[in-house]
Amino acid sequence: MTDAQRWLLLGALVVLGSLTAIGALYLWPIPAPTSSLLSPYEELWSAMDKGSAGLPLLDSLLAGDDGIAWHAAMAAGREYISAGDPREAARCFRRAVELWPTAEARGELARALEKSGLNEDALEQWTLLLPSDEAARAVHRLEDDPLRAAELLGRSGAHKVALEALIGLHTDRAKLERARALSSLGELPSAAQLYQEYISAVPGDAQARLEYGRLFERLGQNEQALTMFKAAGPAGGLHAGRLLEEAGRHEEALSSYCLSHDPEATWREALLLESMGRTSDALPLYVKLAESAHRVWDDAALRAYVLLSRQGAHREAAPLLEQLPPAGRWLAGRFHGTPVSELRADPSPVTSQATRRAAALLSLLPEDVAWRWARAELEIALRRGSVAERLAIGEWYLAQGDYAAACRVGTAVLAVRPCPQAYRLAYPRAHWDEVQTQARTYRVDPYLVLSVMREESHFRLYAVSPSDARGLMQLLPSTARWIAEERLGISYHVDKLFEPSTNIRLGAWYLGYLLEQFPGGIPWAVAAYNGGQGNIRRWTGGDVPVEDLPAAMRSVETREYMSKVLGSWLIYRWLYGS
Repeated sequence: MTDAQRWLLLGALVVLGSLTAIGALYLWPIPAPTSSLLSPYEELWSAMDKGSAGLPLLDSLLAGDDGIAWHAAMAAGREYISAGDPREAARCFRRAVELWPTAEARGELARALEKSGLNEDALEQWTLLLPSDEAARAVHRLEDDPLRAAELLGRSGAHKVALEALIGLHTDRAKLERARALSSLGELPSAAQLYQEYISAVPGDAQARLEYGRLFERLGQNEQALTMFKAAGPAGGLHAGRLLEEAGRHEEALSSYCLSHDPEATWREALLLESMGRTSDALPLYVKLAESAHRVWDDAALRAYVLLSRQGAHREAAPLLEQLPPAGRWLAGRFHGTPVSELRADPSPVTSQATRRAAALLSLLPEDVAWRWARAELEIALRRGSVAERLAIGEWYLAQGDYAAACRVGTAVLAVRPCPQAYRLAYPRAHWDEVQTQARTYRVDPYLVLSVMREESHFRLYAVSPSDARGLMQLLPSTARWIAEERLGISYHVDKLFEPSTNIRLGAWYLGYLLEQFPGGIPWAVAAYNGGQGNIRRWTGGDVPVEDLPAAMRSVETREYMSKVLGSWLIYRWLYGS
């Protein structure tokens, strides 16, 4: 081997060693940048490769306000941890959190603060990471007051660790927190005993009585539940009224609804009055609710409009029609024009440094690795950029097929500048080829499929609900299996629900099936998609005029869901043509 060959080999080994060191941090060897656009990354990767000797350069880079600064802060923090200096590490990780508060960065900060002995500061960060198991354990470990720890853990959903925090505590308050945790974990008889002991000691706690009443309902003991709800006073008025109404004790139900301060109780009161033929008493309640900011305002405005119109009081009904959202006007058969009240011009386009760097990273590195680096550039620019730059980043996400990110960006921009470009991002034609194919196959409006997808998952491929609904169209595994195996005759595995093609196919089939089951059309199918076929039939008696459908919904969630999906559907049709 010649001297030149030896020097060439040595140089190659040095480069290989550098790339391997960087890859140890970010799970892939990173080649040298080929573009001047990425020259700052060359500095960063060089500093990361030098270990503790690179800390001065990393410290200088983390002062920036871009993705390089975030990665530099994270690398510097980890280097300081390796060097046994957690306080300096905490300084770096705090900078990363300031730039882009990911769970990863906050977790590193919390660990560094705890290693530094700054337990109070660490506890603050761990609390923000609840209910992850590591955070729950840290809160249990760091919070001096075990009752306070149990309250924090219980509110976040870390019920098992909350019970651990309560071991050895026998105060009344500890009994209540233990009862709450056990109830959430489904251990109802044990929770009931503790609620009883607590209420005997603290009879004036209306919230505890309300919770105890709900537990009785879950046990199927409605009379005991009713007793608890009544004892809770105004806090239990809605729940007591609902049980009394279901039992046919209508006058008592009205009294309970009147006692409550919850607008939902006023809504139920008005519906009950109307069902009893007392429309003149119900109307003022609907009008009052329509003037409120509560979530029920739009349904109340629609109901008041419908009743006044049926009475021929068109002059009184007209203002209510004007204030209705597009979905309400469509249900009333009075939707005309566009579904948006304000539309401003798109801002002048700008060139985004963040998207240029992101594109360069994607062209240089394997896709999964590149996204780790590029995401920081994009998300930090979103936090700091102008409306025009945020839209440019949203368009870039859209071009990459990251519909969830595009939707998130567009929705945020709509709040400050409702323009066509923001609407297209907030309402993207996600997975459009697949949606069109399946919608055509199962005779469903493709924009309805998109609207359900948007409101169900906001286009997050791996979304999982508390009820275990999965994927883009949030299908329950049991429902998906029934559709796949019994209706379509195709193979099924629960993991396939995270594949767009499978999820969209099953969801589109289900929408088509519901449209066949409910001749009333789209509103009925949408309501059944959320509330279940049996519930919709039971609530409506099989058929009501479409404008009466929201009033027939006994589930707040289903009522709100139907309105959201219809609103999205109208916007999709306006944006892209029906």
